[in-house]
Amino acid sequence: MLALRNRASDGERPDRHKPTATGDSDPLEVDIRRYRRWRDRRREAERHRARQPKLGKEVEDILDFARTWAPFGGPPEDEIFVNFGMCPSRFAERLWHIIGEFGCEPADETQWQRAYPLHD
Repeated sequence: MLALRNRASDGERPDRHKPTATGDSDPLEVDIRRYRRWRDRRREAERHRARQPKLGKEVEDILDFARTWAPFGGPPEDEIFVNFGMCPSRFAERLWHIIGEFGCEPADETQWQRAYPLHD
């Protein structure tokens, strides 16, 4: 008990454990380091997301439309015109421009190559 009082009077908390020479750490210190690593990773991920280009409404609409119709071999010509005011070849050009700029999933790209071929 005397040792606890002496440590407390020295400004140390008597309930804290000091790391030992064998490399054991205070569980609280381990948790703090783990939290700080997690926080740093989360901040880096947020910075990475902030650097990514944002998809506009038109881009999202085109990608959603293309994804919806791709399993059926692509949309009918009149659907493309009604929704986007362009012919199928222009829609395919625009779609592939978007894919080149923003990328897409490999599975989507394979399906889209069949449904929306580029005509030279």
